[in-house]
Amino acid sequence: MLGVAFLVPAPVRAGPPTVLAQFFEEFDGEAQRPPGEDPGLGGLDFEDLEENDLGAGPERVPGWASGEAPGDGEGAIAGAVPPAFDPAERPLLLEGLYERLAQAKSPTEAAPITEAIEELWSMSGSDTVDLLMSRATLFANESDVDLSLAVLDAVVDIAPEEAEAWYLRAKVNVLAGKPERALADLRQALNLDDKHYRAITDLGLVLEQLGAKKEALKAYRQALAVNPYMDDAQAGVDALSREVEGQDI
Repeated sequence: MLGVAFLVPAPVRAGPPTVLAQFFEEFDGEAQRPPGEDPGLGGLDFEDLEENDLGAGPERVPGWASGEAPGDGEGAIAGAVPPAFDPAERPLLLEGLYERLAQAKSPTEAAPITEAIEELWSMSGSDTVDLLMSRATLFANESDVDLSLAVLDAVVDIAPEEAEAWYLRAKVNVLAGKPERALADLRQALNLDDKHYRAITDLGLVLEQLGAKKEALKAYRQALAVNPYMDDAQAGVDALSREVEGQDI
């Protein structure tokens, strides 16, 4: 079930996405603080990064890790201008969005919620971290897995609290043929955000690859408890439940 071209570059963002505007109004009584200063670059060696590699973010490409943004069509919120985004409030925002997602009555209702969640995942509050993660994704999509991992090693060093950085490194470790390292990174991502439904689903994929089918099935079901419309997780349940039916998972 694991594909090769599954990475989707997250664009570098100057502010919160339009789709989040409807959710910020619930916190309008709280003062918004500007993001903190970027962390240092740690041990990252920029000699491996060409000048052109640090330009604008690449266009989105297909992949199993994310769907396309709704744009101006269904689920978009035209003309909304959200307030300044404070990364410190991200956990509270995500908590509310996860609750709404679990209660969504249809894929149509869930779509703008997942869009908002995944936008928040990509917003670290640091332009440096966001840029490096975008570059790492591009390198992986261009099959330069070693350079992608080198960049992501630096990212998790300077921003160890970013679940998305660990999640992205896990996916690149899968590309590198290192499922055990991917497993460790996914567990770290879930230690930071235990409702990261894509990390939970990918945990199931890696466990299934390693032959731990009972544990993989449990992970798929946990992902569906967070996001009932996670197609990959549902496919995993459909495939594995027949093999482990009646067993204690």
